[in-house]
Amino acid sequence: MSTFTLRVTSSATNTAGTAYGESPDLGAPSYWDVVISGSTDPALPNGVYDGYCLNPNAIIRTGTSYTAEESAGNALSSYTAVGLSALTTTQVSQINWVLAQNFTSDVKFAGQFNYGEVQSAIWKLLGFTDAQIADTDPRFLSDNLRNTITASDVDFLVSSAQAAVASGHGVVPTDSYFSTVIDPAGDAQPLIIQLQSAKLGNFVWEDTNKDGLQSTGELGIDNVVVELYDGAGHLIASTVTGDDFSTAAVEHGFYQFAGLKAGDYQVKFIAPAYTFTGQDAAGNTQDAIDSDADATGLSHVVSLAVGESNQTIDAGLVKAAPLPSSISGFVYEDSGNDGVKGAGEAGIAGVTVKLTGTDDLGNPVSLTTTTAADGSYSFATLRPGTYTVVETQPAG
Repeated sequence: MSTFTLRVTSSATNTAGTAYGESPDLGAPSYWDVVISGSTDPALPNGVYDGYCLNPNAIIRTGTSYTAEESAGNALSSYTAVGLSALTTTQVSQINWVLAQNFTSDVKFAGQFNYGEVQSAIWKLLGFTDAQIADTDPRFLSDNLRNTITASDVDFLVSSAQAAVASGHGVVPTDSYFSTVIDPAGDAQPLIIQLQSAKLGNFVWEDTNKDGLQSTGELGIDNVVVELYDGAGHLIASTVTGDDFSTAAVEHGFYQFAGLKAGDYQVKFIAPAYTFTGQDAAGNTQDAIDSDADATGLSHVVSLAVGESNQTIDAGLVKAAPLPSSISGFVYEDSGNDGVKGAGEAGIAGVTVKLTGTDDLGNPVSLTTTTAADGSYSFATLRPGTYTVVETQPAG
Protein backbone atom coordinates (compact mmCIF):
# COMPACT_ATOMS: atom_id res chain seq x y z
CA MET A 1 0.00 0.00 0.00
CA SER A 2 1.19 3.51 -0.72
CA THR A 3 -0.08 7.07 -0.64
CA PHE A 4 -0.35 8.73 -4.04
CA THR A 5 -2.22 11.36 -6.04
CA LEU A 6 -5.03 10.65 -8.46
CA ARG A 7 -7.43 12.49 -10.67
CA VAL A 8 -10.21 11.17 -12.87
CA THR A 9 -11.16 12.06 -16.43
CA SER A 10 -14.15 11.04 -18.51
CA SER A 11 -14.90 11.02 -22.21
CA ALA A 12 -18.16 12.73 -21.24
CA THR A 13 -16.31 15.91 -20.24
CA ASN A 14 -13.98 18.34 -21.93
CA THR A 15 -10.77 17.74 -19.98
CA ALA A 16 -8.60 17.52 -23.10
CA GLY A 17 -9.61 20.88 -24.55
CA THR A 18 -11.52 19.25 -27.39
CA ALA A 19 -15.22 19.60 -28.16
CA TYR A 20 -17.46 18.76 -25.23
CA GLY A 21 -17.90 15.02 -24.98
CA GLU A 22 -15.12 14.30 -27.45
CA SER A 23 -12.03 13.83 -25.27
CA PRO A 24 -10.11 10.67 -26.24
CA ASP A 25 -10.28 7.64 -24.01
CA LEU A 26 -6.90 6.81 -22.46
CA GLY A 27 -7.50 3.06 -22.12
CA ALA A 28 -10.39 0.73 -22.71
CA PRO A 29 -13.76 2.50 -22.53
CA SER A 30 -14.63 2.81 -18.84
CA TYR A 31 -16.58 5.05 -16.50
CA TRP A 32 -13.43 6.90 -15.45
CA ASP A 33 -9.85 7.08 -16.61
CA VAL A 34 -7.96 7.15 -13.32
CA VAL A 35 -4.61 8.94 -13.58
CA ILE A 36 -2.19 7.98 -10.77
CA SER A 37 1.03 9.81 -9.92
CA GLY A 38 3.44 9.74 -7.00
CA SER A 39 2.89 6.05 -6.25
CA THR A 40 5.67 4.08 -4.54
CA ASP A 41 3.84 0.74 -4.74
CA PRO A 42 5.35 -1.51 -7.49
CA ALA A 43 1.96 -3.21 -7.82
CA LEU A 44 0.40 0.15 -8.70
CA PRO A 45 2.86 2.02 -10.93
CA ASN A 46 2.07 5.53 -12.11
CA GLY A 47 -0.13 5.63 -15.19
CA VAL A 48 -3.70 5.58 -16.46
CA TYR A 49 -6.15 2.85 -15.43
CA ASP A 50 -9.75 1.95 -16.25
CA GLY A 51 -11.94 2.67 -13.26
CA TYR A 52 -15.49 2.38 -11.96
CA CYS A 53 -17.36 3.94 -9.03
CA LEU A 54 -18.48 1.97 -6.00
CA ASN A 55 -21.12 4.44 -4.79
CA PRO A 56 -23.53 6.08 -7.27
CA ASN A 57 -24.41 8.85 -4.84
CA ALA A 58 -20.93 9.95 -3.72
CA ILE A 59 -19.07 12.72 -5.53
CA ILE A 60 -15.71 12.91 -7.24
CA ARG A 61 -14.78 15.73 -9.59
CA THR A 62 -12.96 15.43 -12.89
CA GLY A 63 -9.65 17.25 -13.17
CA THR A 64 -9.31 17.51 -9.37
CA SER A 65 -6.29 15.96 -7.67
CA TYR A 66 -6.93 13.74 -4.66
CA THR A 67 -4.60 12.07 -2.19
CA ALA A 68 -5.49 8.40 -1.87
CA GLU A 69 -4.47 4.93 -0.76
CA GLU A 70 -5.28 1.58 -2.34
CA SER A 71 -6.14 -1.89 -1.04
CA ALA A 72 -6.73 -5.26 -2.67
CA GLY A 73 -9.86 -5.23 -4.84
CA ASN A 74 -10.67 -8.90 -4.15
CA ALA A 75 -10.73 -8.51 -0.36
CA LEU A 76 -13.98 -7.89 1.49
CA SER A 77 -12.17 -5.67 4.00
CA SER A 78 -11.34 -3.20 1.21
CA TYR A 79 -15.04 -2.59 0.58
CA THR A 80 -16.06 -2.36 4.21
CA ALA A 81 -13.36 0.28 4.72
CA VAL A 82 -15.06 2.56 2.18
CA GLY A 83 -18.51 2.25 3.74
CA LEU A 84 -19.86 -0.85 1.96
CA SER A 85 -20.18 -2.93 5.10
CA ALA A 86 -23.19 -4.99 3.98
CA LEU A 87 -21.31 -6.75 1.16
CA THR A 88 -20.50 -10.45 1.00
CA THR A 89 -17.45 -12.18 -0.43
CA THR A 90 -19.73 -13.52 -3.17
CA GLN A 91 -20.65 -9.99 -4.26
CA VAL A 92 -16.99 -9.01 -4.30
CA SER A 93 -16.24 -11.98 -6.56
CA GLN A 94 -19.13 -11.02 -8.84
CA ILE A 95 -17.78 -7.48 -9.24
CA ASN A 96 -14.31 -8.78 -10.06
CA TRP A 97 -15.75 -11.21 -12.60
CA VAL A 98 -17.49 -8.35 -14.42
CA LEU A 99 -14.26 -6.32 -14.46
CA ALA A 100 -12.24 -9.26 -15.78
CA GLN A 101 -14.42 -9.77 -18.87
CA ASN A 102 -13.45 -6.42 -20.47
CA PHE A 103 -16.96 -6.13 -21.86
CA THR A 104 -16.37 -2.71 -23.39
CA SER A 105 -13.20 -3.54 -25.31
CA ASP A 106 -12.81 -7.28 -26.01
CA VAL A 107 -13.70 -7.88 -29.67
CA LYS A 108 -15.46 -11.03 -28.55
CA PHE A 109 -18.43 -8.86 -27.51
CA ALA A 110 -18.51 -6.81 -30.73
CA GLY A 111 -19.37 -3.57 -28.93
CA GLN A 112 -22.51 -4.99 -27.36
CA PHE A 113 -21.90 -3.41 -23.94
CA ASN A 114 -20.95 0.18 -23.16
CA TYR A 115 -19.24 1.36 -20.00
CA GLY A 116 -22.44 2.86 -18.60
CA GLU A 117 -24.03 -0.59 -18.63
CA VAL A 118 -20.98 -2.13 -16.95
CA GLN A 119 -21.00 0.62 -14.30
CA SER A 120 -24.73 0.13 -13.69
CA ALA A 121 -24.22 -3.63 -13.30
CA ILE A 122 -21.46 -3.10 -10.74
CA TRP A 123 -23.72 -0.80 -8.71
CA LYS A 124 -26.57 -3.32 -8.81
CA LEU A 125 -24.23 -6.11 -7.70
CA LEU A 126 -23.24 -3.86 -4.79
CA GLY A 127 -26.90 -3.68 -3.79
CA PHE A 128 -27.86 -0.21 -5.02
CA THR A 129 -31.37 0.20 -6.41
CA ASP A 130 -32.49 1.41 -9.84
CA ALA A 131 -33.76 4.58 -8.18
CA GLN A 132 -30.36 5.31 -6.61
CA ILE A 133 -28.63 4.71 -9.94
CA ALA A 134 -31.14 6.91 -11.78
CA ASP A 135 -30.26 9.75 -9.42
CA THR A 136 -26.74 10.05 -10.91
CA ASP A 137 -25.73 12.60 -13.55
CA PRO A 138 -26.96 11.03 -16.83
CA ARG A 139 -24.12 12.58 -18.84
CA PHE A 140 -21.55 10.25 -17.34
CA LEU A 141 -23.36 6.93 -17.70
CA SER A 142 -24.38 7.76 -21.26
CA ASP A 143 -21.09 9.33 -22.38
CA ASN A 144 -22.78 12.72 -22.67
CA LEU A 145 -25.96 11.13 -24.10
CA ARG A 146 -24.10 9.35 -26.92
CA ASN A 147 -24.67 5.83 -25.53
CA THR A 148 -27.96 4.19 -24.65
CA ILE A 149 -28.10 2.32 -21.35
CA THR A 150 -30.20 -0.78 -22.06
CA ALA A 151 -31.80 -2.27 -18.95
CA SER A 152 -31.76 -5.79 -20.39
CA ASP A 153 -28.00 -5.55 -20.97
CA VAL A 154 -27.45 -4.42 -17.40
CA ASP A 155 -29.61 -7.23 -16.03
CA PHE A 156 -27.77 -9.73 -18.23
CA LEU A 157 -24.40 -8.63 -16.84
CA VAL A 158 -25.71 -8.97 -13.29
CA SER A 159 -27.22 -12.42 -13.81
CA SER A 160 -24.14 -13.62 -15.72
CA ALA A 161 -21.83 -12.56 -12.89
CA GLN A 162 -24.03 -14.31 -10.36
CA ALA A 163 -24.17 -17.52 -12.42
CA ALA A 164 -20.43 -17.51 -13.14
CA VAL A 165 -19.43 -17.19 -9.49
CA ALA A 166 -22.07 -19.72 -8.40
CA SER A 167 -20.63 -22.26 -10.86
CA GLY A 168 -17.50 -22.65 -8.73
CA HIS A 169 -15.44 -23.12 -11.89
CA GLY A 170 -12.61 -20.82 -10.85
CA VAL A 171 -13.77 -17.98 -13.10
CA VAL A 172 -12.62 -15.13 -10.83
CA PRO A 173 -8.99 -13.91 -10.97
CA THR A 174 -7.08 -15.10 -7.93
CA ASP A 175 -4.25 -12.55 -8.07
CA SER A 176 -4.62 -9.97 -5.30
CA TYR A 177 -3.16 -7.39 -7.69
CA PHE A 178 -5.84 -7.95 -10.32
CA SER A 179 -7.93 -5.03 -9.06
CA THR A 180 -7.66 -2.44 -6.33
CA VAL A 181 -10.08 -0.32 -4.32
CA ILE A 182 -9.11 3.35 -3.94
CA ASP A 183 -10.54 5.77 -1.40
CA PRO A 184 -9.73 9.33 -2.58
CA ALA A 185 -9.23 11.73 0.33
CA GLY A 186 -10.91 9.19 2.59
CA ASP A 187 -14.33 10.73 2.01
CA ALA A 188 -14.86 11.12 -1.75
CA GLN A 189 -16.17 8.60 -4.26
CA PRO A 190 -14.52 5.17 -3.71
CA LEU A 191 -13.22 3.63 -6.94
CA ILE A 192 -12.25 0.21 -8.19
CA ILE A 193 -9.66 -0.07 -10.94
CA GLN A 194 -8.38 -3.00 -12.97
CA LEU A 195 -4.62 -3.53 -12.87
CA GLN A 196 -4.31 -6.67 -15.00
CA SER A 197 -6.58 -7.11 -18.00
CA ALA A 198 -5.12 -9.81 -20.29
CA LYS A 199 -7.16 -12.96 -20.99
CA LEU A 200 -6.45 -16.45 -22.28
CA GLY A 201 -8.90 -19.17 -23.18
CA ASN A 202 -11.32 -20.76 -25.56
CA PHE A 203 -12.64 -24.22 -26.38
CA VAL A 204 -12.32 -27.98 -25.81
CA TRP A 205 -14.21 -30.18 -28.25
CA GLU A 206 -14.62 -33.79 -29.38
CA ASP A 207 -12.80 -34.17 -32.69
CA THR A 208 -15.03 -36.91 -34.08
CA ASN A 209 -13.40 -36.97 -37.53
CA LYS A 210 -9.90 -36.80 -35.99
CA ASP A 211 -8.67 -34.10 -38.38
CA GLY A 212 -7.43 -31.71 -35.68
CA LEU A 213 -9.90 -28.96 -36.66
CA GLN A 214 -13.22 -27.80 -35.21
CA SER A 215 -15.76 -29.03 -37.76
CA THR A 216 -19.49 -28.41 -38.07
CA GLY A 217 -21.40 -30.58 -35.62
CA GLU A 218 -18.45 -31.31 -33.32
CA LEU A 219 -19.50 -30.43 -29.78
CA GLY A 220 -17.77 -28.91 -26.78
CA ILE A 221 -16.90 -31.13 -23.82
CA ASP A 222 -17.67 -29.95 -20.28
CA ASN A 223 -15.79 -30.66 -17.04
CA VAL A 224 -12.34 -30.98 -18.61
CA VAL A 225 -9.75 -29.69 -16.13
CA VAL A 226 -7.65 -26.83 -17.54
CA GLU A 227 -4.54 -25.57 -15.73
CA LEU A 228 -2.64 -22.33 -16.32
CA TYR A 229 1.13 -22.11 -15.81
CA ASP A 230 3.41 -19.11 -15.96
CA GLY A 231 6.52 -18.94 -18.13
CA ALA A 232 8.59 -20.60 -15.39
CA GLY A 233 6.26 -23.60 -15.15
CA HIS A 234 4.49 -22.59 -11.92
CA LEU A 235 0.80 -23.46 -11.61
CA ILE A 236 -1.22 -20.22 -11.39
CA ALA A 237 -4.86 -21.25 -11.62
CA SER A 238 -7.18 -24.10 -12.54
CA THR A 239 -10.69 -24.24 -13.96
CA VAL A 240 -13.01 -26.63 -15.79
CA THR A 241 -14.72 -26.29 -19.13
CA GLY A 242 -18.42 -25.47 -19.36
CA ASP A 243 -20.75 -22.59 -20.13
CA ASP A 244 -19.24 -19.26 -21.10
CA PHE A 245 -21.33 -17.04 -18.84
CA SER A 246 -20.32 -13.88 -20.69
CA THR A 247 -22.57 -14.66 -23.67
CA ALA A 248 -26.33 -15.14 -23.74
CA ALA A 249 -26.25 -18.68 -25.17
CA VAL A 250 -25.69 -21.70 -22.94
CA GLU A 251 -22.45 -23.08 -24.31
CA HIS A 252 -20.31 -26.13 -23.66
CA GLY A 253 -16.60 -26.78 -23.64
CA PHE A 254 -15.41 -23.22 -22.95
CA TYR A 255 -12.87 -22.00 -20.40
CA GLN A 256 -11.30 -18.64 -19.58
CA PHE A 257 -8.39 -17.30 -17.52
CA ALA A 258 -8.88 -13.55 -17.01
CA GLY A 259 -7.20 -10.79 -15.07
CA LEU A 260 -3.71 -11.72 -16.27
CA LYS A 261 -0.65 -9.50 -16.49
CA ALA A 262 1.54 -9.37 -19.57
CA GLY A 263 3.90 -12.34 -19.83
CA ASP A 264 4.37 -15.94 -20.97
CA TYR A 265 1.87 -18.68 -20.17
CA GLN A 266 1.14 -22.35 -20.94
CA VAL A 267 -2.17 -24.15 -20.73
CA LYS A 268 -2.53 -27.84 -19.82
CA PHE A 269 -5.68 -29.84 -20.51
CA ILE A 270 -6.39 -32.93 -18.39
CA ALA A 271 -8.87 -35.43 -19.85
CA PRO A 272 -8.13 -39.04 -18.78
CA ALA A 273 -11.03 -40.53 -20.77
CA TYR A 274 -9.69 -39.07 -24.02
CA THR A 275 -6.55 -38.77 -26.09
CA PHE A 276 -5.54 -35.58 -27.86
CA THR A 277 -5.96 -35.04 -31.56
CA GLY A 278 -3.02 -33.86 -33.65
CA GLN A 279 -1.47 -30.55 -32.59
CA ASP A 280 -1.47 -27.54 -34.94
CA ALA A 281 -3.16 -29.22 -37.90
CA ALA A 282 -2.39 -27.78 -41.35
CA GLY A 283 0.86 -26.32 -40.10
CA ASN A 284 -0.90 -23.96 -37.68
CA THR A 285 -2.43 -21.92 -40.52
CA GLN A 286 -5.89 -22.17 -38.92
CA ASP A 287 -5.02 -21.27 -35.35
CA ALA A 288 -8.54 -20.17 -34.40
CA ILE A 289 -10.01 -23.64 -35.04
CA ASP A 290 -7.13 -26.09 -34.60
CA SER A 291 -5.97 -27.96 -31.50
CA ASP A 292 -3.04 -26.52 -29.56
CA ALA A 293 -2.47 -29.39 -27.13
CA ASP A 294 0.31 -31.91 -27.65
CA ALA A 295 -0.03 -35.61 -26.80
CA THR A 296 0.33 -34.79 -23.07
CA GLY A 297 -2.27 -32.01 -23.17
CA LEU A 298 0.22 -29.13 -22.94
CA SER A 299 -0.02 -26.10 -25.21
CA HIS A 300 2.87 -24.13 -26.65
CA VAL A 301 4.06 -21.03 -24.75
CA VAL A 302 1.68 -18.09 -25.25
CA SER A 303 2.97 -14.52 -24.86
CA LEU A 304 0.35 -11.98 -23.80
CA ALA A 305 0.69 -8.22 -24.11
CA VAL A 306 -0.97 -5.81 -21.69
CA GLY A 307 -4.74 -6.16 -22.07
CA GLU A 308 -4.48 -8.75 -24.85
CA SER A 309 -7.30 -11.30 -25.25
CA ASN A 310 -6.07 -14.55 -26.84
CA GLN A 311 -9.05 -16.78 -27.56
CA THR A 312 -7.32 -19.40 -29.72
CA ILE A 313 -5.90 -21.94 -27.25
CA ASP A 314 -8.08 -24.97 -27.97
CA ALA A 315 -7.89 -28.73 -27.42
CA GLY A 316 -9.40 -31.42 -29.61
CA LEU A 317 -10.19 -34.69 -27.86
CA VAL A 318 -10.77 -38.20 -29.19
CA LYS A 319 -12.42 -40.87 -27.08
CA ALA A 320 -9.85 -43.35 -25.86
CA ALA A 321 -9.90 -46.70 -27.62
CA PRO A 322 -12.04 -49.10 -25.55
CA LEU A 323 -9.40 -51.86 -25.88
CA PRO A 324 -5.93 -50.27 -25.80
CA SER A 325 -3.29 -52.03 -27.82
CA SER A 326 -0.06 -53.32 -26.34
CA ILE A 327 3.29 -54.66 -27.48
CA SER A 328 5.30 -56.98 -25.23
CA GLY A 329 8.01 -59.61 -25.32
CA PHE A 330 11.21 -60.93 -23.75
CA VAL A 331 14.91 -60.36 -23.97
CA TYR A 332 16.62 -63.67 -23.13
CA GLU A 333 19.80 -65.67 -23.60
CA ASP A 334 19.20 -68.05 -26.50
CA SER A 335 21.51 -70.75 -25.22
CA GLY A 336 20.20 -73.17 -27.88
CA ASN A 337 20.97 -70.60 -30.61
CA ASP A 338 17.77 -71.59 -32.43
CA GLY A 339 15.84 -68.33 -32.32
CA VAL A 340 13.16 -69.81 -30.06
CA LYS A 341 12.75 -69.13 -26.33
CA GLY A 342 13.12 -72.60 -24.96
CA ALA A 343 12.43 -73.96 -21.49
CA GLY A 344 15.07 -72.92 -19.03
CA GLU A 345 16.50 -70.11 -21.17
CA ALA A 346 16.93 -67.19 -18.77
CA GLY A 347 15.68 -63.69 -19.34
CA ILE A 348 18.06 -60.76 -19.20
CA ALA A 349 17.08 -57.96 -16.79
CA GLY A 350 17.71 -54.25 -17.19
CA VAL A 351 17.88 -54.11 -20.98
CA THR A 352 16.66 -50.80 -22.49
CA VAL A 353 13.85 -51.23 -25.04
CA LYS A 354 12.51 -48.30 -27.08
CA LEU A 355 9.23 -48.06 -29.01
CA THR A 356 8.74 -45.42 -31.72
CA GLY A 357 6.08 -44.83 -34.33
CA THR A 358 2.92 -42.92 -35.21
CA ASP A 359 -0.58 -43.52 -33.85
CA ASP A 360 -3.84 -43.38 -35.80
CA LEU A 361 -4.26 -39.66 -34.98
CA GLY A 362 -0.94 -38.81 -36.57
CA ASN A 363 0.76 -38.21 -33.21
CA PRO A 364 4.41 -39.29 -32.94
CA VAL A 365 5.00 -41.87 -30.20
CA SER A 366 8.31 -42.46 -28.41
CA LEU A 367 8.43 -44.65 -25.28
CA THR A 368 11.27 -46.32 -23.39
CA THR A 369 11.27 -49.08 -20.78
CA THR A 370 13.65 -51.66 -19.30
CA THR A 371 13.21 -55.41 -18.96
CA ALA A 372 12.09 -56.92 -15.68
CA ALA A 373 13.95 -59.60 -13.71
CA ASP A 374 12.60 -62.33 -16.03
CA GLY A 375 13.56 -60.36 -19.14
CA SER A 376 10.00 -59.29 -19.97
CA TYR A 377 8.94 -55.86 -21.18
CA SER A 378 5.62 -54.30 -22.18
CA PHE A 379 4.26 -51.13 -23.76
CA ALA A 380 0.60 -50.91 -22.74
CA THR A 381 -2.34 -48.56 -23.53
CA LEU A 382 -1.17 -47.85 -27.07
CA ARG A 383 -3.53 -46.42 -29.63
CA PRO A 384 -3.75 -48.24 -32.95
CA GLY A 385 -0.78 -47.29 -35.09
CA THR A 386 2.48 -48.38 -36.68
CA TYR A 387 5.39 -48.98 -34.31
CA THR A 388 8.96 -50.22 -34.19
CA VAL A 389 10.68 -51.82 -31.18
CA VAL A 390 14.46 -51.63 -30.76
CA GLU A 391 16.54 -52.97 -27.90
CA THR A 392 19.89 -51.66 -26.71
CA GLN A 393 22.12 -54.70 -27.04
CA PRO A 394 23.36 -55.85 -23.61
CA ALA A 395 27.06 -56.43 -23.06
CA GLY A 396 28.31 -59.87 -24.13
